[in-house]
This record gives sequence, structure tokens and C-alpha cells, in this order.
Amino acid sequence: MVRAQRLDDPATNLAPADPAAVSGYLEDASGTGPGRAAALYRPGDAAEAAQLIRRSNREGFPLLFQAARSSLTAGAVPQGEVLLSVERMARIDAPVVAEGAVGQVRVEAGVRLIDLQRELTAHGLYYPPVPTYQQAMVGGVLATNAGGAASFKYGNTRRWVRGLELLLFNGDLLRLERGEALARAGESFMVELSDGARLPVPAPTYRLPELPKLSAGYHAAEPLDLVDLFVGSEGTLGLIVAATLELARLPPSVLVGLSFLHDNEQALALAGALRHAAVEARRLGDARGPDVRAIEWIDARGLDLLREARASGAARPEELAPAPGAGSALLFEVELPEAMDAETAAARLAGGAGSDEGPLERLAAMLGAHEALEGTQLALPGDAVRQRALRMFREAVPVRVNEKLASRRRDGGDVAKVGGDLIVPFERLGEAIAIYEAGFRERGLEFAIWGHLSDGNLHPNAIPRNSDEALRAADAMHEFADAAIRLGGAPLAEHGVGRSRLKQQLLRRFLGDEAIASMQRVKRALDPHGRLAPGVLLPARGASR
Repeated sequence: MVRAQRLDDPATNLAPADPAAVSGYLEDASGTGPGRAAALYRPGDAAEAAQLIRRSNREGFPLLFQAARSSLTAGAVPQGEVLLSVERMARIDAPVVAEGAVGQVRVEAGVRLIDLQRELTAHGLYYPPVPTYQQAMVGGVLATNAGGAASFKYGNTRRWVRGLELLLFNGDLLRLERGEALARAGESFMVELSDGARLPVPAPTYRLPELPKLSAGYHAAEPLDLVDLFVGSEGTLGLIVAATLELARLPPSVLVGLSFLHDNEQALALAGALRHAAVEARRLGDARGPDVRAIEWIDARGLDLLREARASGAARPEELAPAPGAGSALLFEVELPEAMDAETAAARLAGGAGSDEGPLERLAAMLGAHEALEGTQLALPGDAVRQRALRMFREAVPVRVNEKLASRRRDGGDVAKVGGDLIVPFERLGEAIAIYEAGFRERGLEFAIWGHLSDGNLHPNAIPRNSDEALRAADAMHEFADAAIRLGGAPLAEHGVGRSRLKQQLLRRFLGDEAIASMQRVKRALDPHGRLAPGVLLPARGASR
């Protein structure tokens, strides 16, 4: 049994934000909205947040929790609820380093990842499983079990969570440590509230596939840790106000590379070689690696979008230009086992064509073997500006897609973003990419595909011109979901489900009706009145499928 406690009321009542401020909280990164909200509250600590949740429990109004509003699934778009933003809850405690361990840090839910990393860097530490968007907040990352490029080496969020502090539906604070509460399928966790009432919380009865990334409803495992039930629950079971996160040591140095390649076949072959070398080196403890932590990919259409932006003058001056004739691109990051300056790194790379001496020599040899050495741009250790430029090259692709859709909306088009978040085993990626491309082309849709190639997690995105094309794009996503499942993967890897009707359909398609019913039982146990994020992840009670 785990026991929750009632927090003392704050000295003053939490006041709503000025109504004029609410307009900035009605949309998220999904492009959906604007929504509508009854009011906005921005508590400064857990006690103030608990006060508002207790009011919700007494008075019966629904709540929607918000962090950075970087959701790609409309999970932060309100539909009439009272908004509770965690942005002012942004304390970072000093990291704790125990003997023989790397370290842990307690952070509040409103901490932005960029600020967390900056603080940890001063201690020689970092938090590895961060999503690409560095302005995301810890609360949102935990709520979706977010992953990112470096998940290939480090896994996703759940693996790094050691403890949680969260507010339940009645405002009670529940503190959990990993390993404290475990249950098997068919068993229940017992949560005792501050008034003595007991909540039996059933462990999910379905099974989830073993994949590098998965953000598909409530977690299930044998046994299941109660911490893991809340990670990835998208704010539907309670409000995470703080977490204790495990940390890694900063690598001595990092190299970033951007390879322009002829086609997808060449890109997959090079990525396969880099992945294999990294996995084997980590398995054997071989510091010669190369220790690749991330491989990102952009398809031919994504590169064309960047070329179009340059031709029209829309590209920023600092943006890199795609190589002429390139039909595919890989961005990779390599952690090096020793500190070195750019001059030393360049010398080792230059001598690597026929050498097997160290990670940089091995990297150069692999690039040469795959005819990619001349088409690769490198940002050497210590060159933070150049490394950022290479990383931003990949990030420019979704930016261009969003800009194109926004332009079509301004021109009167009824268009919406329709993107996938699919994962398959790396060995099946060639098949998956062919299915995605054919599915879009058969429906006459403009598209681009990019994503975390090292994990098998790609984002096929349609760029519809009108509502009819948006419907065709949604139909394509159903086809792609079936294909991903057939290939041993999943249609929901890292973005969560949110309020996207399409994602909720894919969740049911992926796990089936019995699993959805099991999730609904968990939801009823921890949110008996259905007032926490109604309609997020699961349809609101009484709503049709």
C-alpha cells in the first residue's frame, strides 16, 4: 500500500491569471485550435496546485494540465476546462551523487530541458533521453514518456525516472519511489488517501511489445511499477509536480556529422553499419566504438523543402544548404571516450581511411566504405556553433512543413497537419519506408519523411492542400499503422495520443478493445469523476468512438 498526504493550504488563495493572458494558452504544436478555456491558473508550487485540484473535486469543474504546450497530438488544447499550467513550478535541486553512482536530481514539472541541461553541465552531468525540442518541460516529457534522437543509446524517459511526486484527483500528494509498489496483471495497487479512503488501482491486463520507444496509453509490464503507470499517462491520472531523475556523465567529447547520400538504400546501409558498430562496441566494452548515440534521417522530399525555402528566401541565413543531387541525408552523433580538441580529431579522421586504431579512425573508414566520406560535413569536438548548425538542419524540415501548412491556411485552405509517429525494427525499415512512400503517392499527396532512423522511429508527414487531402492522409496513416504492427512495430512511438481522434483510433487498432477497457478501468480508479484531462488519450466518458 502507498499513502497519500494532504498538503497544507497556501497562505493565500491561488488567483486566476488575467483573462487577456488565456489566449496564449489555447493552442499547442499540433496546429489544432485555438481551443477555449474557462480560466487559467499558474501555481507556483505543489500546495497551490493542490488547492485548485481540491476545488475542482468539490465544485465539479474539469482540469487540463499544461507544460510547454509542445504536444503534437492536441493534448494541450483546451475544450472548455480550467487550465493549470506548471510553468512557474521550475525549481531544480542540486544533483546528488552517491558513492559509486552517477547521480540523481529532483526537478519540478515546469523546468525546461534546456535549463536542466545547463544546470547539470556545471556538474559534469546530463539527462540523456531528451526529445528534440529543448524548450519542452519535464512535466510534459514525463506525461508522454518522450524519447528523442539519443534514445538509441539511452532509451526513453521511463528508464530514467527514479521517483515521482504527483497530485491525485482530490489534491492529495502521492510520493513514489521506483520499486516501492509493484503489481502483476490481475492484481491491484492500493492507494490510501489522506481521509483514510482506499483506492484499488488495477494493473493493466494487456501486454505491450518490446520496442525501443512506445507511447501508447498506460504502461503494462510483469510486474508493473506504479511509477511507470503514471509516466506516459498524459495527465489523465494525476498531475506530476516533481520527479527524481537518474543522470549520466557528460561524455568527454562529441562529434556530429551530416552525410548527404544518393538515396534511401545508401542511407540505410550506412546507418546499419554505424548502428552495428555501436551496439557491438557497447556489448564488448570496446572504447574504440565508434559510440554512436543517435542517427537521424531526412528523405528526398524533406531536402527539397529546404531547397525551396532557400530559393524563395524563407531560409534563415545560418541554415545549411542541402548538397546538390542528394536524395537522402543522415545526421549522426558520436560520443568519444577521451577529451580532444578539433585539431586532434581532424588529424585522426584524416588518417582513418586504412586504420582501425580508434573511434574516429573507424568512423572515417566506415564512411569511406559506404562512399559517404566526401559527402559528409563534420562538426568536431569543441565546435558548439557548428554542431548546433548541423542539428538544426534536421530540425528545419518539420519547421518547413508547418510553415507550408500555415501558408495554405492563410490562403483559405482547410488543411491540418497529418503526421505519423511509427516505429518498426530497424531491419524492417526499408520495407516500411517503401510502404509510406507508396501510400502517399497512391493518394496523390505531397509528403516528407524524417525521424530517428537508429530507433526505427520515423515521422511520415502528409502536406495536404485541402480537407479532402487531409482525409486521404488520415486513411494513409491507418494503412501505415497496420503495416508497422505487421512488421513488428507500433503506430505510437514517442508523441503520445492526446486529443487526436486519429491517434486514439490507432491506439485501439494497435492494442484492441480489451486493452482500451483495461485502461478505462485504471482511469476510473484514479480519476473517479473523469475531471482530469477529459478526452485526452481516451475518449471522454459518454463520447462516441
